[in-house]
Amino acid sequence: MPRPIQATIHTAAVQHNLSRAREAAVDAKVWAVVKANAYGHGIERVFDALRAADGLAMLDFAEAERVRQLGWRGPILLLEGAFEPRDLEICSRLGLWHAVHCDEQIDWLAAHKTQTPHHVFLKMNSGMNRLGFTPSDTAPPGRA
Repeated sequence: MPRPIQATIHTAAVQHNLSRAREAAVDAKVWAVVKANAYGHGIERVFDALRAADGLAMLDFAEAERVRQLGWRGPILLLEGAFEPRDLEICSRLGLWHAVHCDEQIDWLAAHKTQTPHHVFLKMNSGMNRLGFTPSDTAPPGRA
């Protein structure tokens, strides 16, 4: 028997939190991380509250496509980047930005032919040892 769990989404609170983040970091870009279909609540339910963000960051191509269908024209960052070279066609079609966490992804991007430049973020391993480059991987030669 399922547990009787209910979640209420207060879009005004989401908008307020976004504006507070912007106030706290005046010179920074504010990106909203929206993963797992807004953590199971539905991207459609939170999308309007996030329109003031400078960008959206997500994991899934289907979610990226959905926010494009909802009218989002700003940047969308794939937090784990492409999983295989053919994913880059979808990225180009949707105008997605890339987080790269391994040399393979850099090679795929270098080989991918597109009319627009790639927007790339390097994912650094911050000590959780999941994905990302180590600081010594990215240091200029002789400075590791």
